[in-house]
Amino acid sequence: MSHHLCDATKMISKTPRTDRQPVVTVAFQQFVKAGFARQLERQLRGANEKIKRLELQIDELGDLVKWLEGR
Repeated sequence: MSHHLCDATKMISKTPRTDRQPVVTVAFQQFVKAGFARQLERQLRGANEKIKRLELQIDELGDLVKWLEGR
């Protein structure tokens, strides 16, 4: 697993990936297919876990700075 940050200058699409997916229509409602929805859920979970790890690292670095300043 990579722990590096993404390129902040990378172009992000103006249209969501769901707009490019085939849809299933049920009772006048449109849905993306389950496999794609599951992929999005896995990616969201991974991003949230990465955010938590980074927040912990920020806290640890803050504690280190406080310790170094107190020396």
